[in-house]
Amino acid sequence: MSRTTSPKGIADTTAPALPTSNGNGNGAGHSNGSGPRTVARKADHIRINLEEDVAAKGVDTGFDDYRFLHRALPEIDLDQVSTATTVFGRRLAAPILASCMTGGTEEAGRINATLAEAVADLGLAMGLGSGRVLLEHPEVLPSFRVRHRAPDALLLANLGAVQLNRGVTADDCRRLLDLLEADALVLHLNPLQEALQAEGDTCFANLIPRIAELCEGLERPVVVKEVGWGMAADMVQALLEVGVAAVDVAGAGGTSWSEVERHRLDGWRSRVAGAFADWGIPTAEAIRAARRVAPGAVLFASGGVRDGVEVAKAVALGADLVGLAGPFLRAAAGGADSARELGTELVQALKLTMFCTGCASLNELRGTPRLQTRGAPQSMLHSEVQRYETPGPGQFVDITDDIESVIARSGVLEGQVHVFSNHTTAAIRINENEPLLLNDFRGLLQRLVPPGGYRHDNMAERVDVPDDEPINGHAHCQHLLLSSSETVPVSAGRLAIGAWQRLFLIELCSPRVRQVTIQVSGRGW
Repeated sequence: MSRTTSPKGIADTTAPALPTSNGNGNGAGHSNGSGPRTVARKADHIRINLEEDVAAKGVDTGFDDYRFLHRALPEIDLDQVSTATTVFGRRLAAPILASCMTGGTEEAGRINATLAEAVADLGLAMGLGSGRVLLEHPEVLPSFRVRHRAPDALLLANLGAVQLNRGVTADDCRRLLDLLEADALVLHLNPLQEALQAEGDTCFANLIPRIAELCEGLERPVVVKEVGWGMAADMVQALLEVGVAAVDVAGAGGTSWSEVERHRLDGWRSRVAGAFADWGIPTAEAIRAARRVAPGAVLFASGGVRDGVEVAKAVALGADLVGLAGPFLRAAAGGADSARELGTELVQALKLTMFCTGCASLNELRGTPRLQTRGAPQSMLHSEVQRYETPGPGQFVDITDDIESVIARSGVLEGQVHVFSNHTTAAIRINENEPLLLNDFRGLLQRLVPPGGYRHDNMAERVDVPDDEPINGHAHCQHLLLSSSETVPVSAGRLAIGAWQRLFLIELCSPRVRQVTIQVSGRGW
């Protein structure tokens, strides 16, 4: 199928339409004139967001529960502070996303063009509104196409995940990305919003397998986001396990789409929508929980972020990219200068927050102990299991850095960490990581408890012994001289150990996969 190529800067309205039916006359376009309704709904959403109070009621973002501990002597110069980051191969001046908002109308096109110019000037990221309207109404493509205005920006296309149950395929998503010249596809989850709309699509069954298929077949990053009610930790894990490249927790406390829909509805439907004004998981809670279960994942945080200090809080809690929708929408309505001014304000407030906490980079900001909760200290208990492949007997595996990482994820600032080996032939001990000394330790254990001569190894005396039972009586006896665990103080969010002290998992038997339980308890602030 051919495409007509337009000159740079001129939108192509002759691109082929994406599919509108799943073969049952019930596809994304519904084949029943729903296109005009979709376009009208887009216009309603812009108007209501700009004119009405659509903030969540009775639930907030949770960012007010945190404050940064000021560092009077940062020990860095302001010009050393870098807010730069890289996401999906695009270099950003700051981890800020003008979050997925709009498209499909003339006003939406103006807003998108304004935002694209602003993010291009400032080196930020941009998300487009749902591309469903493109599935139904391809002539609205000019309202979405902004790549020529922001050639180097991280640009995210967007589609309701439910459309995967309406016949939309990986090929369709690939074509959508190509039309928009986008770097990644965001699938948004909005079951509550769809359920409140009289015309909403609530076919959310069996979507995880379809998302998995899309991740495998698209060959582009797939991001899954909520739209403002938050993503719980179990859902984050489930999505990452099927191949999603990033998750946006999109928590509660900002724009509530049930409140937006309430302004579109009448009678009992409006009252039902109003009952969900306080629904959702606060953004700060959602990103912190997500980072705990997904320490190495790419995570976005959005939902009610108001300023650059809150961007910094989101990063400190674990976000790689922080999205704002409502503030950018209102700024864009005021023109390009207003949008650029907002972006500049966000970046500078983020940079000053980093400076006044002594953080020269975003990596230093993430997990900083200088982000504290307001009020009384909170009692915390956090456990993780780490697994190690040991190379063989007498090997001392240094696990200190892994323990530090678990402490950082726990949020505990003052307390203790208990490190426990779940085995009787693998021990936990504290000592110095010096090669000659480690050889001395091995020699000592061999002299004290040499192999051979143990009744444990006499298989004629033992009953019900499996065929692969190791000859390891000496390993058990060596373990008796050592220990299964160590407990170490935690102070200011770090292990309170001496300059030369390290924690080791000691293999006494043979190459194995070993399990170590790390439990952190104490108080966070």
